[in-house]
Amino acid sequence: MSDFSVSQLWEDDYFLHWEAVEERYREPLEETKSKYEAADGINEATAWLRDNDIEPDALPFQCKLVHATCSYDYEMPVKDPCGRYIYTFDGEGERDALIFPIVDNGQILDVGMLFIDGLEFATIRQKAIWLGGDKISGDSVRLHTSALEWLEAGATGCVYVDPQRRTPLKRLQTVDKIHCNNVAWALEVWDWAFGADDAALERFEIDDDADNIREYFVAQAQRQVISQSLNAKHPGRFNLVMA
Repeated sequence: MSDFSVSQLWEDDYFLHWEAVEERYREPLEETKSKYEAADGINEATAWLRDNDIEPDALPFQCKLVHATCSYDYEMPVKDPCGRYIYTFDGEGERDALIFPIVDNGQILDVGMLFIDGLEFATIRQKAIWLGGDKISGDSVRLHTSALEWLEAGATGCVYVDPQRRTPLKRLQTVDKIHCNNVAWALEVWDWAFGADDAALERFEIDDDADNIREYFVAQAQRQVISQSLNAKHPGRFNLVMA
């Protein structure tokens, strides 16, 4: 580990190529930060958080509740549209969203947006990969399954928020113990971050409900039986075990 930076665990040529492509379309960071700072909605955000049993004063950042919009770039006057989502909060959007700055390596790199009607999460610049990225180091970290769960925990631990890539999950290799309360997500992370290495499974402390764990493995066994049956009838055409 000492021969290279932590980011080199996942920043291969493929990642860096597409990161450079994405950067061409991102809103400049200073522009995003200025919009966040100028936005109102602190009192509204405080009320929503407390209504949902989240203490605003426990969070290490200021949340704001704003009107937001999600649009395809083809629908907007932007240069070189390519089918990306564009998220804006200009006071005229049709949905309410909780926004807050995302910090990693001690620097603001994006603004998070939690739509409060469906609890979907997105980021304005689509740059952030983690919430709580600075917590991914040392002896242990709590791996959450959603932005809401992370907020409920006072923004402690981390949650993965990249909707497209899985290689950055390798950042968890820097932690000795990973706590997670969702067996399906924990094992998916184990696969992507550690190559499903049996020895690495010892790093995971899965404290999911016993019934959920049982249902997960029953479902996996059923999928394997179905896959084997289909492959016996149609060799090579089906593989549902890891689907």
